[in-house]
Amino acid sequence: MEEFKKRVFSVDFPDDLNHAIAFFRGILSDTRLTTILTVQKLTTKQLDWQYKEGWNTIGALLSHISALQHYFRIIYIEKRTMTQEESDGLIPALDMGIYLPSLISGKSISNYLNELNQAQDKFLQSLLTLTFEDFSKVLQNNDYGENCNLAWVLFHMVEDEIYHRGQISILLKIMRGSENVLSQK
Repeated sequence: MEEFKKRVFSVDFPDDLNHAIAFFRGILSDTRLTTILTVQKLTTKQLDWQYKEGWNTIGALLSHISALQHYFRIIYIEKRTMTQEESDGLIPALDMGIYLPSLISGKSISNYLNELNQAQDKFLQSLLTLTFEDFSKVLQNNDYGENCNLAWVLFHMVEDEIYHRGQISILLKIMRGSENVLSQK
């Protein structure tokens, strides 16, 4: 049996922050644009549609993506705990689960796109505050172990959005099989 390699939780770059930040800004921007292109024409009914009770909705997943980007900015770049107001606003979308009914909100796609853009703008602006040491320093982190660095954390944030965009694509395919949802605008 072939032995599996151990996962590494760091992304290494040469000692040039500008190239590393430019790389991540490009990845973040393309990932977000692809998400937006996937959902930009959806109706409110489509955004709130559930295949079955307890399943995520596309709107809930978009809220999760926005909340996660705010969370990563606050925790990993600003290096602080969330305020009570931030926690109250972000926890439902971060955790989803029991909060899912409150995330089925009747919001339009323009509301979600505004939230996605606002989270992205704040995040990209926060990247400008980083030093190369911030970017490559090994973090003590309960979620990923003791050997992760900020570059890997940022990669993971992008990976998470792409994963949830895959869920959105699956929901869209299931929804297309349900004629009554897409034909009623």
